[in-house]
Amino acid sequence: MKNNKPAPRRIALTLTYIVVFLGAVVIGGYLMTHQHQAHIPGVYLLLGIVLLACITMFLFMRGGGERSSNKNGKE
Repeated sequence: MKNNKPAPRRIALTLTYIVVFLGAVVIGGYLMTHQHQAHIPGVYLLLGIVLLACITMFLFMRGGGERSSNKNGKE
């Protein structure tokens, strides 16, 4: 089945879906942290931020993909 919608309309719909999804994530995240604040001690939040920073640094330092440790590409 062929998609008969013009390209600008598809792009507008896609952007609308993305904005709505991100808005729901932000609102849901705020409500979850606000309502469950008693269950999330500051120590665990700080630990989570440090862990997320380590994972992010690891991905950026490795280039985000699997690479061979051998420079020649041979194993």
